Amino acid sequence: MPRPTVARVDLDAVGHNVQVIRSLVGERKICAAVKADAYGHGAPAVCHAASAAGVDMFAVAMTEEAVDLRAAGIKKPIVLLSPVPAEDIEAILDNDITACVTDEPFACELATSALRRGVQAKAHLKVDTGMHRIGLDWRTVAPVVVKLSRLAGLRIAGIFTHFACADADDLSFSKEQIRRFKSVLSQLRRAGIELPFTHMANSNGILRMPEAYFDGVRPGLMLYGLCSRPELQARAGLRPVLTMRTRISYCRKLPSGEKIGYGHTFTTWRDSVVATLPIGYHDGYIRQFSNVGEVLVHGKRVAVVGRVCMDQTLIDVTDVPGARPGDEVVIYGRQEDQYIGVEEMAARVDRIPYELTCAVGWRVRREFVLNGVVVVETPYRSVVPEAVLEGIFPASVPSADAQVQAEPAKRGAA
Repeated sequence: MPRPTVARVDLDAVGHNVQVIRSLVGERKICAAVKADAYGHGAPAVCHAASAAGVDMFAVAMTEEAVDLRAAGIKKPIVLLSPVPAEDIEAILDNDITACVTDEPFACELATSALRRGVQAKAHLKVDTGMHRIGLDWRTVAPVVVKLSRLAGLRIAGIFTHFACADADDLSFSKEQIRRFKSVLSQLRRAGIELPFTHMANSNGILRMPEAYFDGVRPGLMLYGLCSRPELQARAGLRPVLTMRTRISYCRKLPSGEKIGYGHTFTTWRDSVVATLPIGYHDGYIRQFSNVGEVLVHGKRVAVVGRVCMDQTLIDVTDVPGARPGDEVVIYGRQEDQYIGVEEMAARVDRIPYELTCAVGWRVRREFVLNGVVVVETPYRSVVPEAVLEGIFPASVPSADAQVQAEPAKRGAA
């Protein structure tokens, strides 16, 4: 019997959100951020849906992520947003991945490796305009770009930067970053260099700063129907891609004054009915929801009581007459006329929506919905093939001789 904790990924909503983005940015290119397994939604399926909806390219953080997408049949350009070790260069070239260049030595090594193959490596240059995480300094980058543009084995296919404070109330620093990036592009034009693809705007940039669109945009959170600022959600008309549900596994009546859960952090203040859910922090229902979270049962909001455990969570269903084991519980999503969103729950514990979707664990089954129908469901875990385990732990596998010798004993005992 499969565990009833399920995350549903609505691929129709992915397509809808791509169209919302397209309506805002026009013909500019859309580079969808699908790192971290598409923010926990399942990158291969999300990428296929986004590609069908008109996304032009995809962005990831690691070479391995890009290689996995190629193996899943993604043909459109895939851009790395972060620097990777030089050891990844061969895989980058093998899989037609666009590298992220943040320093000259890596660019030179990438170009040299490509020349040995008789090809040109593609790269986007990352410019640091004030986040100070990675990238070539905006004040000194122009001469470096001129130098790198002369490398025979390297084709600089784009240049980009990243907002540091695009979700802040005060957008003054974001506008300064735009000014700095434009300054870099102006310097390059004066040097005779016009790069084919300049990009800056993340989801907040798309929704709040059209002047940051440039040649294309890099939506992440809004691709999944989420916003980091509540007022943007209603204006954008996005559809959440991820919903999550489980079922009550156990119910118990408790008198007033009973302490429950680890650490006895909650005391019943009335005669209560407490239900147990088969979901915990290993599944992405984070421990910060202890005594703070809410879920939906029979269309009513009910409180999380006590500490969220690794595998289980307690809720107070006293005000839900007839609640019993097997009843559906909505973690994120709609039930009857009530809705609990990822953004709401993230704000309640001073987190960001990204953290909650990325936290959904590997043992939570995923259902992927297309045209309103569940088209595929993933298993709850990845199993290491038996042959691989036998190769690692040969002593744990009975030898053929041992099996032959054991047979007569088995027969005799019978």
